[in-house]
Amino acid sequence: MASDICVRVGRRIRALRRAKGWSQQLLADHAELERAHVSRLEQGRREAGLRALERIARALDVEVEDLVRRG
Repeated sequence: MASDICVRVGRRIRALRRAKGWSQQLLADHAELERAHVSRLEQGRREAGLRALERIARALDVEVEDLVRRG
């Protein structure tokens, strides 16, 4: 079972990605990650490591803090 923070971060990544009009594949390409990895992160099924969070934040043009903050 995914932890609350994994689900919250995953939802935040998905929301930011969709706000840009990007597919999971496009985010994965920009973040230099596998699309399946992005999918599992968005579903809250995988914990995001710091490097992955940094790559995703950079790709989405946000700060890492924007991915993990509540709200």
